[in-house]
Amino acid sequence: MAEKTNVVFWANQGPDDIIYRSEQDDLRTITSVTVPEHAVALFIRDGQLMGVLDPGRHVITSANIPWLTKLYNLALGFKETPFKVWIVFVSLKMFNGKWGIRSMIRAAEEYEVPIVLMANGDFQFRINDVSVFYTQVLGGLNAYSTGDVNSFMKSFINEQIIQQMNTQYYMDIMENLEKASTNTKILIEEYFAQRGIELLSLKINEVLTTDEDRQKVFNYLQFSSKNGEAFRRYEVMESMANAIGESTGGAAMGAGMLLFPQMYQQLQQQPVQGVQGGAQQPTKVMCPTCGGLNEYPYRYCSHCGQPSPLIAPGQPVQAQQAPPVADGAGASVSSGKAFRNCPYCGESLSGLPKTPKFCPYCSEQL
Repeated sequence: MAEKTNVVFWANQGPDDIIYRSEQDDLRTITSVTVPEHAVALFIRDGQLMGVLDPGRHVITSANIPWLTKLYNLALGFKETPFKVWIVFVSLKMFNGKWGIRSMIRAAEEYEVPIVLMANGDFQFRINDVSVFYTQVLGGLNAYSTGDVNSFMKSFINEQIIQQMNTQYYMDIMENLEKASTNTKILIEEYFAQRGIELLSLKINEVLTTDEDRQKVFNYLQFSSKNGEAFRRYEVMESMANAIGESTGGAAMGAGMLLFPQMYQQLQQQPVQGVQGGAQQPTKVMCPTCGGLNEYPYRYCSHCGQPSPLIAPGQPVQAQQAPPVADGAGASVSSGKAFRNCPYCGESLSGLPKTPKFCPYCSEQL
């Protein structure tokens, strides 16, 4: 049991101590109370806040007079003094704290699906209205200690930050942490003021989400951008090309060879028929083997000689009508000699803009 004393002061105060309550609750009348420069003291008698003591030396009146208290004990059977008095010191310094939350938040303005939010940061505060602080904060604590106040502050600020961040968007916070920090501080500082606490600053250090949600947001931003749709088509084409390139043959190879040109036309571009010089130009289709462009339809690629997956073996090829060629004009020379007709199968090549390396009808090298 602590030794009885009539002198009260804040002993052994640490740099992070916020409050301190006198060890005795039965202080005698005419007790001397010394308040340090950076703090104030709450004079609590019989459960009521009787006043706030400014820095300096004070003498309190507790009605706890030793002989009168002893008389009460003998006459009424009290085992302790009925005159309860507490001195609670409250530091007015600026204190630093840390916060961290895990909650849900909307990803972006047009992406309302909630994602996981993990955030942390720092804040600074000080007590600017000790009377309100006592009634709104200390009055609800089980004990008066710095640990109790810190636990309250951590829980309270986390709750307020979660509520206010849920009104914002994840991508807006990510794009400008400083602006998000200022907005959040403005939104929650009034709730601290209602408890006698001044929120001096608040900083968001880090904002994270899960790997799965991060990928979802990335995909959304990627495909919702101006060129996102074109990029998606490119990725589909690249994925199909890789699958065909890794295939060793058989059904997988055949299926890939058949689907690739069709998907190419649907995703990359629809068959385009251009108009040049008043004449309609033939439709082009890409060879899935070498990537060369051929007149649609074709049986064999004019660049590599591989068969077209669009034409079944033995199926006749109906070449598109080409603009008429003037007498004496033949196909342009690409490999040293121009042919009007294939020397192997006899099919007409005059409608082609130039002589191909391989005949598109029989695949023989020209």
